[in-house]
Amino acid sequence: MKLSKILLLLALLTLGVSCSSKRKKDDASKTADISQEVSAEDADFIVDSEDEDLLLDDGSNGAIEEVAMSESAPLIMEESSGSSMGLIGGQYTVEKGDTLMWIAFKLYGDYRKWQHLSSLNGNISATNLATGMTLNHDSAGFNYNPQGLPHLIKVGETLGTISGEKYGTDKRWKEIWDNNRAMIHDPNIIFAGFTLHYLPDRDIASEDI
Repeated sequence: MKLSKILLLLALLTLGVSCSSKRKKDDASKTADISQEVSAEDADFIVDSEDEDLLLDDGSNGAIEEVAMSESAPLIMEESSGSSMGLIGGQYTVEKGDTLMWIAFKLYGDYRKWQHLSSLNGNISATNLATGMTLNHDSAGFNYNPQGLPHLIKVGETLGTISGEKYGTDKRWKEIWDNNRAMIHDPNIIFAGFTLHYLPDRDIASEDI
């Protein structure tokens, strides 16, 4: 009787051990399946050590190229600025009878830039001008080719009085103005010291022929 109880107890213990081991195996297999699924989903985001080195190399090369471009860019800018500066500017030697307005016209084609010219030369005034002195300027050049004979404008003169002197009538002042449009913006305002040009009657007659 005792022997049968002992055998029954051993049978129950054996059954319990086998069930627990089976559960452990099932849990282990489930864990393996889950890990495989996770690794499969994350496969696109995994970088091997060799691939990581390649990525670092690519990034460093890009950085080097950016640095090289940033270092070379100022050199190009300096060269272009240096070449452009050589195209404009220079010095002008003051001649007898020059005024700041007249010099500004000869350099820039606009006598109204006399203040700009003055500022480039320490705010020099007309009273400080002397024949032979040099003035700095930033003009790119002005090509002035007037037609006819020169006339130095004197204090108190007008286009009408000049017309009367050259043509015998003050009514031909507009012809003088038309011949000096580049210099005279307003026919009622002319400046002593400027040189205008007029076409003598013989030249006008030859043009009509």
